[in-house]
Amino acid sequence: MEALGKKIVKGVTYNAGSRILMVGIQGITSIILARILSSSDYGVVAFAAVFISFLSQFSDFGVSSAIIQRKNIDAKILNTAFTIRNAVSIVLVFLATVMSFVVPIYFDIAHVDWIIRLLALNFILNSLAFISASLLRRKMEFFAYNLAQLFSTLAGSLSAIALAFLGYGFWSLVFSNILSSLAYAVIINRFHRVKLRIEFDMEVAKEIWRFGFYVFLSGLFVYALFNADNFIVGAIKGTQALGYYSLAFDWGTKISTLLSLTVLSVLFPAYSRIKDDKEKLKKAYLDSVKYVSFLSIMVNGTLFCISEDFLKIVLGGGTDKWLPALSSFRILCIYGIVRAILEPLGNVIMALGDSKVLLKANAIASAVQLLLLYPALNFWGIEGVAVLVFISYALQYFIYIPYIKNRVDISFASFGLSLFIPVFSSTTFFIVFILYRHLNTSESIVGIVFKSLIYLLLYVILFCTATKFQFLKDLKSL
Repeated sequence: MEALGKKIVKGVTYNAGSRILMVGIQGITSIILARILSSSDYGVVAFAAVFISFLSQFSDFGVSSAIIQRKNIDAKILNTAFTIRNAVSIVLVFLATVMSFVVPIYFDIAHVDWIIRLLALNFILNSLAFISASLLRRKMEFFAYNLAQLFSTLAGSLSAIALAFLGYGFWSLVFSNILSSLAYAVIINRFHRVKLRIEFDMEVAKEIWRFGFYVFLSGLFVYALFNADNFIVGAIKGTQALGYYSLAFDWGTKISTLLSLTVLSVLFPAYSRIKDDKEKLKKAYLDSVKYVSFLSIMVNGTLFCISEDFLKIVLGGGTDKWLPALSSFRILCIYGIVRAILEPLGNVIMALGDSKVLLKANAIASAVQLLLLYPALNFWGIEGVAVLVFISYALQYFIYIPYIKNRVDISFASFGLSLFIPVFSSTTFFIVFILYRHLNTSESIVGIVFKSLIYLLLYVILFCTATKFQFLKDLKSL
C-alpha cells in the first residue's frame, strides 16, 4: 500500500498543478469578462445565485463526506446514496422553479426568474457526478479528479468569453456555468465508471444521516456566511453595488478557494486515515497551517498592495470602472488570508467526526453577520459589509482553538508559532507598499508585474531565510 505521506504529496501536486491552471484560466477569463460586462451584469447573476446557493445546501446532506469518511463501503451504500441525491435534486429543481415565480414579486430585477430556472439545472448535473467524484477523493486518486475539473473549467471559460463577445451580456455567465457542470458530469463518469441503480436501504440512509445531519446544518450556516451579504447588498443597494462587492469578494477569496481545492481537499481524507494517531494528526495539522498561511499571505498580501493598479489597469482596462470596489477589495484580501488559515481546522474536525463543533462555530458567525448586515450596509456601504464578513468569520477561531487544544492537544502557543514566521515575513509588504506610495510608477501591465515580483520575492526570501529552507526538507522527507 502506498505510504500516506507520498499520497498526500502526489495529491497536493496533482491538485496544485491543475488548480494553478484553473485559476490561470479563470483569472484570464475574469479579466476579459470584466472589460466586456458591466457591474450590473455581475450583480444580477450574483443575486440569482443567492437563491440557488440556498437550495444547494439541501442537495447533499453530507452524503459525499460520509462516503469519504467511512472505513468500508459497498454497492448498497453507493446505490442508496445515489438514490437519495437524485431524488433530492429533482425536488430542488421543482422548488427553484416555484421560487423563480415568487422572487420577481418582491424584487424588481430583470430576468432573475429565468436565471434561477436555468441555474437549477446544475442540481441534476451535479447529482450524476458526485458518486464518481467522492470515490476518487476517497481513494486519493486526484489525477483523474482534477483533470475532470480542469476540462470543465476550460469549457465554461471558453463558452463565457465567446458568448460575451457575441453580446449575450449576463447570459454568458449563466450558460457557461451550465456547460461547465455538464462537461464535468460527462468527464468524471468517463474517468471513474460506477455501476449504479436506484436502491434505498433505510439502515444505510440512517447511518448517512447521522453523520451528515450536522454537516448539513453547518452547511446552512456557511451558506448564510457566504451569501447573506450578497442578498442584502443586492436587495438594498441594487445590482450595480452588488457587482462591485461580488467582484471584490471573488478576487479577495481566490487564494483561500484555491488552497481549499488543492491542499485542503487532500487533507480531509488524509486526516481521516490518521485520526486515531494524535501525534501524527497534530504534526500534519501544524505543518499545514504553516504552509497554508505562507501561501495565502504571499498571494493576498501582494494583491492588497497592487489592488488599485489591479482594478484600474488589469480589470478596468485603464479606466476607473471598478475603483468603487477598492476599499472592500482590500478588506476582503485580508479576510481571504484569515479564511485560508482557519480552514485546515475544519478538515481536522470533519476527520474526527465532530461535525457538531462545525455547526456551533458556523451558527455563531452566521448569527452575528445576519444581525449586523443591514446596519453595516446602511451606515458604511459595501465596505462596512466587507468588515463585518471579516469579523464574523474570524469569530470561529474562538470555538475551534479551544476544541483543538482539548481534542488533539494543540495549544494556542503551538498554533501561534506555526503562524509567526509567515506573519513576520509579511512586514516586507508594508515597507515596500509605503515606498511605492512615494514613487511615480508607470500605469501599465508591465509596471504591475514588476511591482508584484518585488513584493513576492522579498516576502519569499525573508520566509526562506527565517525557516532555513525547512519546507524543502519537509517535501524531501515526504
